[in-house]
This record gives sequence, structure tokens and C-alpha cells, in this order.
Amino acid sequence: MTAPEDPRARFRSLPEPVLPEDAVETVDATAAAPLETESDERDRFLREAGG
Repeated sequence: MTAPEDPRARFRSLPEPVLPEDAVETVDATAAAPLETESDERDRFLREAGG
């Protein structure tokens, strides 16, 4: 029977660093369509609230 692995072993070395070009996220920056009704405003608010 083998000895159990140390649960802390995975914290003893650092992962590879993330390069800045790998962390860039593109976002659609076009202007939103004009609001027409209160319902449209609510729908847009709920849709954009997620980030």
C-alpha cells in the first residue's frame, strides 16, 4: 500500500504566469439602441446586469 499524498503538495509550486495578451477581453462598445418602452428598458437592464 502506498503512502497517502500530502494534500498541501499542490500549493508548493506556482502555476505558469498568465500573459497580459492572454487576459485581454474584447467588448462590443457600440451604442445601445434607443429605448422605446418601459418594458424594453427593463429587459435591457436585466440583460446587461450580468456583466
